Amino acid sequence: MSTPEHRQLAKAPIFQELSTEYVEKLLAASEIVDEPEGQLLFSQGGKPEALHILFEGAVELWGADRNGKQTLVEVVHGVDSFILAAVVTDAPYLMTARTMTRSRLLLIPADFLRAELRREPALAMMLLAALSRHYRDLVRQVKDLKLRNSSERIGCFLISLARKEKKSGRVVLPYSKRLLSDRLNMTPENFSRAVTQLQTCGVRMKGMQVVIEDLDMLARHCRLDPLLDPPGEVDRKARA
Repeated sequence: MSTPEHRQLAKAPIFQELSTEYVEKLLAASEIVDEPEGQLLFSQGGKPEALHILFEGAVELWGADRNGKQTLVEVVHGVDSFILAAVVTDAPYLMTARTMTRSRLLLIPADFLRAELRREPALAMMLLAALSRHYRDLVRQVKDLKLRNSSERIGCFLISLARKEKKSGRVVLPYSKRLLSDRLNMTPENFSRAVTQLQTCGVRMKGMQVVIEDLDMLARHCRLDPLLDPPGEVDRKARA
């Protein structure tokens, strides 16, 4: 039986190679929820109760220190999972999750998923591959933050958007400049200065609209690296 939920779950990177019958088993044990914009899904330090798979919408992942200072770690778009490592290891959440838009999610109970990992080799291999991808994405994010300046990080993000949207010269920012500056580890003031610097590479930003006059010039400025910037990937980092 192929339901809309089955087809959506099958698109999730961690479940693409599982059989139809096994995906149906996961669906039968899970809950599908529709959440409004701004809904808190879970809080940093809490005990993982379910693996979250986002079907539709967007979810922001935040980290905070003991003094309450917050930073945006990632924005997740459907179809994808997040907080997999916390669920697999039964460790406290390292981030807080909140919906940015109306969102539809599948919640697979954590206890059920861990039990299935011991019984089902195919699922264990799929989740091991997913955790490996997340680790490599995290390494790329750390290298991006440590090896590139502000304008280079913004430029690489814009190039990744252009690749994803397949619009070589025009992209739309997926969320506000304030969130984007936080995501790229810079103050709003540094973000504005970096955008101004990118004008010499033919980048024009007006509101949420961005025009890139010469992608090759921008790539040279950003020192694009195929190991650090794999084609077609954007916002797929740090979802442990």
